[in-house]
Amino acid sequence: MSASLRILALISLAAQNVAWPQDPIPRLHIKYREVIGQRFLGNESHVEHFKLLERATTSILIGARNAIYNISLHDLTEIVDQRLQWSSTEAHRQLCYLKGRSDDECQNYVRVFGRQGPDRFLVCGTNAYKPLCRQFTIKDGAYVKKSDIDGLGLCPYDPRHNSTAVFAEGQLYAATVADFSGGEPLIHREKIRTERSDLNQLNGPNFVSSFAYQDYVFFFYRETAVEYMNCGKAVYSRVGRVCQHDKGGPHAFSDRWTSFLKARLNCSVPGEYPFYFNEIQSTSDVTDGRYAGKSARLVYGVFTTPVNSIGGSAVCAFSMDNILEVFQSAFKEQETINSNWLRVLPEKVPEPRPGACVNDSRTLPDITVNFVKAHPLMDDAVQSYFSLPVITKTSFNYRFTKVVVDPQVKALDGKAYDMLYIGTDDGRVLKALNTRAPETRDNVSQVIVSDVQVLKHGQAVKDLLVVHLAGEASKLVVFADSEIRAVPLHHCDSPAAATCRSCVALQDPHCAWDAIANLCVAVPTKLHDSDNSKTLFQDIPNGKHRSCGYEEMTKPEQPVVMPEIGRGEQPDERDNEIVIELDRENQYGRTQPRANEPQGVTVTPVVYSAQTLTGALIGTCFCSLVAGFAFGFWFSQRLRGSSYPEPSEQRQQLNRLTESSESPGFNNKSINLVLNVPPKNPNGKNANSSAENKPVQKVKKTYI
Repeated sequence: MSASLRILALISLAAQNVAWPQDPIPRLHIKYREVIGQRFLGNESHVEHFKLLERATTSILIGARNAIYNISLHDLTEIVDQRLQWSSTEAHRQLCYLKGRSDDECQNYVRVFGRQGPDRFLVCGTNAYKPLCRQFTIKDGAYVKKSDIDGLGLCPYDPRHNSTAVFAEGQLYAATVADFSGGEPLIHREKIRTERSDLNQLNGPNFVSSFAYQDYVFFFYRETAVEYMNCGKAVYSRVGRVCQHDKGGPHAFSDRWTSFLKARLNCSVPGEYPFYFNEIQSTSDVTDGRYAGKSARLVYGVFTTPVNSIGGSAVCAFSMDNILEVFQSAFKEQETINSNWLRVLPEKVPEPRPGACVNDSRTLPDITVNFVKAHPLMDDAVQSYFSLPVITKTSFNYRFTKVVVDPQVKALDGKAYDMLYIGTDDGRVLKALNTRAPETRDNVSQVIVSDVQVLKHGQAVKDLLVVHLAGEASKLVVFADSEIRAVPLHHCDSPAAATCRSCVALQDPHCAWDAIANLCVAVPTKLHDSDNSKTLFQDIPNGKHRSCGYEEMTKPEQPVVMPEIGRGEQPDERDNEIVIELDRENQYGRTQPRANEPQGVTVTPVVYSAQTLTGALIGTCFCSLVAGFAFGFWFSQRLRGSSYPEPSEQRQQLNRLTESSESPGFNNKSINLVLNVPPKNPNGKNANSSAENKPVQKVKKTYI
């Protein structure tokens, strides 16, 4: 979108007073070439499809192509002697080639890992499009194969497929597909699964995450909404739930869940006509914290609009207590194929309650099992914990892909904030927070602290991990398909935060201005010294501090830096963007001089309202139309009065038309234009007829 169109869009939105949360402008931008951090590339000759399998105290296990890497979190170097090599057999690869797959696809990509004991674990891989699981034990520091298990329903065929798996109480819960084409989705655990070809349970799902919580295992995914089919087609976000102690149903239901329920996740901008972010992309781990003075356990999710819609992304928070309450509410049903989906009346729900966790599900009555099979959908949706999404972003250049939380980071005023690190599909990592979270749930103040281009443009962020190591600076580990990179959690030492105002304006609980050292410093390095804490300036809610020269609560100036685009580097979306920022708190005065202005001179800019700008724009367009019409009319009159020389071809044609009969070569036989009869030659024949013309035969006339 051009700069002029962006200006028009901003003016029109302001004039219409649209109740849409304004996209927060990042306080800090860091280009790819400016990012300093450790990297791990694995085997650079091919795409590894890295996947985080397990987090240990000082290391992580990474699933890759034909291997599991053990990576140190200190410097992202591989512990070579602890690498596990696992390749597909030649027979499996040949069979994969016969299925029409490429050489890169016919490899073993490790996707699932579960520790069954201190020295025993289970690993599952794609195994050249024939999923396989293998149990290993560790003896004398070496990996020893124990047994092989069919990976069907536990591991995907394709490393790019949206699947998820989690170990709970020694058992593997997986949500993936059970066929080569990907048309049979299922949620599976040791001989128990969802129904086959039942659209009420799973309808083309894309699984994004899963975790165990209390007595349940939760699955987050998006699917085609079966309750919307009578009105068209739409994708909704879901949270599914099964009981960990579900043993299947009685008789014919012995291999089916008796506790599978699902509910819609509502991430939307509220209003008379809410705007929904319907497609969930990922979730964070469960976060404990205090919000609006109350304790809660939240899970943050990334949601986007459809790919053929306006490019929008959002992060919403959901309370685990609210999720559990929805699964205890009313069910939803469709009585006939042409009926609307409505709430099931309480008197129609059998006892014991369908979907509840019981000691032995095999003893449940058939009516309860049949009901939960036909009514897995809850009538109520899980509402967002806050009144608005925590972060919203509209962009034609990127969408959110992943979110991770650094929970309850304390600021100097004692308040705690959840710091969100959001990955995008073009290699960015946004650091964001809701500055109103400690005070209220009824309003949201969105702040994006930094926008860091961690990966090369075009590489999607597949996973994120916050790492806190004793004696080391905290870091954020970013995962892509072929690269793992570690970057700092904060950028307090950035040149853009070199002044008191710019440092405080970051609104970052990790950063504060040190009045003694005249530096923007990381807060954790100073908190142990109570005397120094008095000289640290920070203001998370407003980004302004009186000690930085704010006599009145005015908004700090943001330095405008025109970055240079290096060779081979993609430009940032802001390089060609003009942003009109309305300062509601200080619209009529500015005391801070800009660059190239004489010191001591107070500059008072002229500020126009949105209505004034809209009127000026309409008036300019009208005047341009009138002036264009007048000039065109005058120019046409000038052209009408002037004479033009006739072209040579036109003169020749005119001469031929006006040539006299005495002219040489002129046929003096005239043509009867009325009868359209050609002239005749002296011999009596037509001039255009051939000498060999045959006599005309008689033609019978037929009258109708």
